[in-house]
Amino acid sequence: MMRKKIVLFLVLVLMLAACSQQEHIYKIGVSQCSQGWWRTKVNNEMLAAQHLFDQDVKVEIVDCYDQSDDQIRQIDSLVESKIDILVVAPNDYKIAPALKRAKDKGIPIVLFDRMVDSDDYTAFIGGSNVAIGSLAANYASRLAAESEGQNVLEIAALQNTSPARERHQGFESTIKQYKEVNYRCIIGNWDDNHTHDILKKEIDEGRKPDVVFCHSDFMALGAHRAIVEAKLEQQIKVIGVDGLPNEGIQYVQKGWLAGTCVYPTHGEEIVRLALNILNGQPFERENFLNILLITPENVDMISRYANELMHQNEDLVVIQEKLDNYFGLYHVQMKIIWASVLAILLLIVAVIVTWQGVRQTRRAHRRMKQLNKEQTQFYTNASHQLKTPLTLIAGPVKQLLERNTLKGDDHGLLEIVDRNVAQLESLVSDVLNFRHEVQNTVSDDTVVDALSQNASKNIVLESHLEMLNQEDADELPNILIVEDNDDMRRYLRTLLAHRFYVLEACDGQSGLQLARESVPDLIVSDVMMPVMDGLQLCKHLKDDFITSHIPIILLTARSEERQQMEGYESGADAYLTKPFSADLLVSRIYNLLATRRQLRHLFDTSKQDKMSEDVKLTTQDKLFMDQLKEAIGINMSNPNLKMDELGEQLGISRVQLYRKVKTLTGLSPVELLRQMRLQKGKLLLNATTKTVAEIAYEVGFNSSSYFANCFKKQFGKLPMEFRE
Repeated sequence: MMRKKIVLFLVLVLMLAACSQQEHIYKIGVSQCSQGWWRTKVNNEMLAAQHLFDQDVKVEIVDCYDQSDDQIRQIDSLVESKIDILVVAPNDYKIAPALKRAKDKGIPIVLFDRMVDSDDYTAFIGGSNVAIGSLAANYASRLAAESEGQNVLEIAALQNTSPARERHQGFESTIKQYKEVNYRCIIGNWDDNHTHDILKKEIDEGRKPDVVFCHSDFMALGAHRAIVEAKLEQQIKVIGVDGLPNEGIQYVQKGWLAGTCVYPTHGEEIVRLALNILNGQPFERENFLNILLITPENVDMISRYANELMHQNEDLVVIQEKLDNYFGLYHVQMKIIWASVLAILLLIVAVIVTWQGVRQTRRAHRRMKQLNKEQTQFYTNASHQLKTPLTLIAGPVKQLLERNTLKGDDHGLLEIVDRNVAQLESLVSDVLNFRHEVQNTVSDDTVVDALSQNASKNIVLESHLEMLNQEDADELPNILIVEDNDDMRRYLRTLLAHRFYVLEACDGQSGLQLARESVPDLIVSDVMMPVMDGLQLCKHLKDDFITSHIPIILLTARSEERQQMEGYESGADAYLTKPFSADLLVSRIYNLLATRRQLRHLFDTSKQDKMSEDVKLTTQDKLFMDQLKEAIGINMSNPNLKMDELGEQLGISRVQLYRKVKTLTGLSPVELLRQMRLQKGKLLLNATTKTVAEIAYEVGFNSSSYFANCFKKQFGKLPMEFRE
């Protein structure tokens, strides 16, 4: 009946926990085809829109850097990561099979900016490239009319993407309507240098155009360079596409371009469309965003408006990052609360089960006394020979326990002696079957009371350690005790608990598992243990790069030189023989921890030369640090890098990564990543002429302003002040 009540109680608690789960947050996977200011702008707009609508979303962006094969792999990976919807800017038409695989798995697909030769998508959103080409053609005809030759040259991008093909289609079909215009088209690519070479060749060979239309502002910049070199700025007009604040709009203001067609981004509209699809709301399959022609007549007004929007979007990105941090902290707190509630419930259940065990022990003890009653007289004389020394030990110990003069841990140490004397008395009773009169002196009530007191003491001790865990876990070093003897383990815990945060394991196998999960700062282990002995444990720990850095102290009664050599050969850092001095053990622990802390200078170049010569990285530790630095270097430019992803690349969990990195460097993985990004940014400021914004994005910051703030906190100067 009691078990049924316990099960019902736990079921109710689990139901309550399930009801408190947070609302589902849709995960939007974005596969971006390339880099550049236009794509950075649309990425930031999507990130800023994560908390903009009634339902929050999580946007995860990956970039294939103009590599179609990489984009195919990224799309398959996003689908396997259980995203709710896939948003893709296709690099070219080769990715169509990957889209079909995603569609077959029931993933909705939104294409933006570009199309593919396939019907395997749910909706498209972006500017109409045909309309952009037509708008540019009408404007080009007006500019050409101002010249004598009316020669119009289109330098088109490679025709393997829908924007290039559709812009050419729209421009060609419209410009040919103007019979007086002499139109020619040359197929180039998206590169500004290639565009420069094409136009330079046309000019050098006497085919000077009056108007040049390029498929992007970046290409148009290359055409402008060729015009400047030929000193024909007043004779040739250039039209581009994109109209970004830092590119096309600025080029028109400077007079480099005669105009640019705004190719809209509107990342927030992409998120809105995705939510409409996921929530089953009505939506259009083809969604064309408004386009605009920027000319010298309207550029100043549009520039002010675009710059204001850009700054507002940067602020939204910062706000979004803070919201993510707040939500993350909230979820962690909720998990801690529910974990605490569950721990308390389990503790209550454990107390109930323990009490039932005590009652069963009492009944078993009574039955044993009844069965052994006939043997009592036979062993009476032998019992006196054993009881006398036990009495001489137990009596003085009990008198000392009753005094109030004991201080500190003295009372606990005498309790260990008293309990072991009681165990010896119990063994004498079981083996020699004391006569009934003697057995009655150790009554059932006394046994139950002793067990109850021990259970209470254990609960108090667990509560004390839990308090240490909550209050001082970040300040006290973690010490793992691996010892199969309960009293020895308790003695070590009593000795160390007020100095360190103590974890316990009762054999080598469980100690190995706990060491991998918690990654303690130091391990104290017995040698002779069941399941796995201390020497095997030590070798396993030193061979595993997750735990290879942990100092290990072996405790054993084996005092021969050959036996101690076995301990050191297995990887032990210290070897103490029993009986050992408590002060010596504590001193050795402090020395090993101090030596281990010196390793943190390996990441501080200003202190590396001062490091003690006896501090060396093990082979496994060096391998880990090399792999960690390599993984950070590879992923540094990814602004959305998560510690879970970094740990997965290294083959360890997020908790193991945190403990290992914290121990070796003194920094959390996030702090180490930020420090390495800022160091790389500092190097680029000294060694290159890149802008602060370009450097910020290259080292993985979403916002140049956030990069500048972090840089100033790290080095005391803003990036531009540092460069000066």
